[in-house]
Amino acid sequence: MYTREIKTPPEKIIHNGKIEFGTFKGLLPHLDIRGVRAPFAGAPLPTVITNFRIQSSLMFLFNIGSYIGTVDFFDHKIFGFADVVFWNKEGGRKFAYRSFMGPRRRFIPHNMKTGFCASFNKNRYIRVSWDHQRDKLSMIFNLKGDRARPSAQAAFIAHYSNPVMAEVATVVPAPSKRRCSASYLSNHQIHGSLSLEKTRLSDEVNQEDLDGSAFFCINRAYYNLHSMAEFVIASGQINGKNFSFQIFTTQENAVDSDNLNGNILFVDGECTPLPPVTITHPFGLSKKWVIQDFENMVDLTFTPVSDNYRDVSFLVIKSQLHTIFGTFEGVIKTKDGEDLVLHNFEGIAKNQLLRL
Repeated sequence: MYTREIKTPPEKIIHNGKIEFGTFKGLLPHLDIRGVRAPFAGAPLPTVITNFRIQSSLMFLFNIGSYIGTVDFFDHKIFGFADVVFWNKEGGRKFAYRSFMGPRRRFIPHNMKTGFCASFNKNRYIRVSWDHQRDKLSMIFNLKGDRARPSAQAAFIAHYSNPVMAEVATVVPAPSKRRCSASYLSNHQIHGSLSLEKTRLSDEVNQEDLDGSAFFCINRAYYNLHSMAEFVIASGQINGKNFSFQIFTTQENAVDSDNLNGNILFVDGECTPLPPVTITHPFGLSKKWVIQDFENMVDLTFTPVSDNYRDVSFLVIKSQLHTIFGTFEGVIKTKDGEDLVLHNFEGIAKNQLLRL
């Protein structure tokens, strides 16, 4: 059975220019990777240049009532984007909204104890906030519609004191140990409401007092000038247990990936580190994906239902992102050897290309 050491979170990821790699269970106080010594080919560049190559993202996956979707924030230093995309799980209809955010000092906070990330556009108000002292994680959006899309509102809340919640941080090479990718991950039970206004294409939806599941992730990494990554995520209930996972792969294999990777499984507050996994889709993104490892812990397929494609170019930055709703089939194993069988289980896949 595959194992990976799980450590106590450090106060800081970077100590005197050196990176503390590992998988850490519990609250990581600050997700800050600035100050790495000579991260690019060993060249002693000024920190103002190396810090500019750090890109950040925040993702909130929700699976509640008849809907599943993601709220994403992207921090590209000069500008930011907020995307909300969700689907009706029964019919597969997609609802996608985007908000551009102009220059700010920082879009995504370093502080993991308390903070928020928000788009204040009057037509696209989107906010994710967290506060451990007040025992609360919340997500709110209020999105104005148009001829093609209805106006949409949602408000979800989760509590850190919930015993099925767990927090994990991973710090992995990107792809060498001169640079790193750091992620904060947590899974949650959520409660809230979601509503859609009536349009000529759809009826009014007003779902209140809902219970569901969520997966929350913030990532920071030193990006190459050209990078590509794929990952699959899911959150929900299996056998009466709260269940979430993230499986991640990049075009460049990181060193020591057996001991340092970002693949993780949550089941009722317990986390299972997963081994390196290969994700393939030999017939294209719209056809069946195969997700397997060499340790017999992950044997899944993902069948796409609907793809939301975003292509953004601004100055020297180009970002292409596919966010795909689909279903999982197969088996994923916990650290205790329990097989969790997925059948027609809804989830999300992402395929991202970034050029700086």
